[in-house]
Amino acid sequence: MKTKCLHVLKYALISSCLLAGMIVLLLLAAALYEEPMTMHFERALGVTVSNVRPVVPGPGMPEGFTPLRSTNNVDLIRVDDLFFMAFRTAPSHFASPNARLHVMRSDDLGETWHEEYVVRLERDVREPRFLYFNNKLFLYFYTGGVDPLRFEPGHIHVCWRQPSGTWTRPEPIYKPGYVVWRARARNDVAWMSVYYGADIYGKGSRGEARLLCSRDGLQWEPISEKPQVDWVGAEEAEFVFDEHGGIVALVRLEVGGGALVCRAPADRLDQWETRFTPYKVDSSLMFTCKGRYFVVGRRNVAGRSARALDWPESIRNAWSMAFYSITRKRTCVYEIDPETLELFPLFDLPSRGDTAFAGMAPLDDEGRYLLVNYSSPLDGPDWPWIGGQLFGSVLYGCELDCSRL
Repeated sequence: MKTKCLHVLKYALISSCLLAGMIVLLLLAAALYEEPMTMHFERALGVTVSNVRPVVPGPGMPEGFTPLRSTNNVDLIRVDDLFFMAFRTAPSHFASPNARLHVMRSDDLGETWHEEYVVRLERDVREPRFLYFNNKLFLYFYTGGVDPLRFEPGHIHVCWRQPSGTWTRPEPIYKPGYVVWRARARNDVAWMSVYYGADIYGKGSRGEARLLCSRDGLQWEPISEKPQVDWVGAEEAEFVFDEHGGIVALVRLEVGGGALVCRAPADRLDQWETRFTPYKVDSSLMFTCKGRYFVVGRRNVAGRSARALDWPESIRNAWSMAFYSITRKRTCVYEIDPETLELFPLFDLPSRGDTAFAGMAPLDDEGRYLLVNYSSPLDGPDWPWIGGQLFGSVLYGCELDCSRL
């Protein structure tokens, strides 16, 4: 009997080791998997990018400033001759009560920075978004939870810079459960894209990405009763205005994967025409230059995020999200054709691991921009996304020049 038990234990141990080995090999294969993506370099002729330099941490930071391990979620704005930068720093990419937002000011085109404000609310804070409107600089962000394993959006908050250079205390705005993505001004109206994130991972939940508008930057109302996009998993609705007041937009589909390229005419801003692409562009930033529409956002080295399309929906979505987490990422510059709603990847920026949530501000009126993005350290391992989320990230800056388009 004793010998039989030892044999059973021996085979059980061998089976466990074999299973563990197979899992490790599968994870390694996924992490190394690469699906070729056609880069349309010809469309990028006239666009150049300088060498990147460290920003946070970096030589331009205030003396004694020390960020936490994961620095990400950055936004930039230029107001007259001043640059403002806001970014999140936390123990990891995931929700933490120790997360904080720092607001920095530069008067030398982003070479050196001075700290103006810190947001600490003993819960997660992220997605900082600047808006200069009615001669006032606003900062929007949203509060999350404290559990790193849950997505728990609370309220969008706003604070603003007073003439003295001090900032007001954050105040909640709009409805709970919504997440701010982008705020832009056109003429005498402010516009904000938001999505409902409280149950975005719930079974059978519909996505809800919509536009809000405001006359004062404080009171916000939806532009229509129905959301602009209601696909499952719709979020991160990035948008810019065209020369006629219409909208060109890109919406991430978190659950199920992929993205929607969108447009709406000026007289029907509430009605977005959409075109699906299986390539998910996370944390997108859109800008226009010389009449063309560009996007800075995450690219999946493993290609499509929408996989196993013939599987049952719940299993397909779970597999797509799991596979996406264990594959490698880059920050890519894309172009959108507003007529055909096609998305063209142009080239990658230096990036790896946990990356892509950029901010940019103009250096001049000719098409030169200061662009700041986050990435796992460029001299470190090429982590799969989940590795970068756990082991940290920093901010890098570069000059993006579209003046020769």
